[in-house]
Amino acid sequence: MEPPTTPPAPPPSSPLLTGLLIGLLLIALSIAVFQLLRPDDSGTAIGTTTTSDASGTTTTSDASGTTTTSDGSIATTTIPDTDPYPPVDPPIPVEKLKMITNGMRINDDDIPDIVFGADAETAIGRYVASLGPSTDDTGWQVSTNGYGVCAGELERVIFFGTYAGILTKQGGQEIYNGYRQDLTFGDATHEAFALETLSGLKIGDTVAELKEIYKGETVSFAINPKLGDVYLVEGSTSGNLLLWGPVEGNDDADRVVGIYAPDICNR
Repeated sequence: MEPPTTPPAPPPSSPLLTGLLIGLLLIALSIAVFQLLRPDDSGTAIGTTTTSDASGTTTTSDASGTTTTSDGSIATTTIPDTDPYPPVDPPIPVEKLKMITNGMRINDDDIPDIVFGADAETAIGRYVASLGPSTDDTGWQVSTNGYGVCAGELERVIFFGTYAGILTKQGGQEIYNGYRQDLTFGDATHEAFALETLSGLKIGDTVAELKEIYKGETVSFAINPKLGDVYLVEGSTSGNLLLWGPVEGNDDADRVVGIYAPDICNR
């Protein structure tokens, strides 16, 4: 018998072969990525939406919010002219103006309430006649949700001292659609500072007074990302939000800073 021999060592790997294998893997990976990112069959890149109207105009919107039409035009928001609203008689004494969930109650059987949805010229004109000329006016602007109007929609906020009437534009009509009464909006010597809710809550009242006035409803407290501490008054039976606003805190001695109608965007 021949003596056993050591098996031959495997041949060294070829650098050329290794490089070829890596290259093939990279090519396969590139093809996979291309298939994921390539345009679809309609020619629209993934992540975009395309619609066509009855006239055949195609509108393409991408993830960034950019909108382009097939005729090359770019959609823009038209800001309406800001014209002052003249006074509308009769003047209403401030003690007869009572804030309610859907506007302003007028404690006079001969004068109708000023409610949300009313024509802005009439509603604001009545405030001008009753509270004097506005102390500030944002003019028409695109909302950033600072006053409860949905972001991107048109809004106009007209101030009478501490009271702000919030307008929106719907179907070409300017309407009174919200309010906020706030200590930070204006001088406490302005006549509007005396405005109160139908139940008797005023800015500057204590949390203890807030709880007593609305003891028949549900009063709770929360943290608002923009305003900090806020209170909420909800119907004890319906659970619907009636009023809300900022407070200094939720201790009985803390003060009510604002009285707000429910936000327009959440109705």
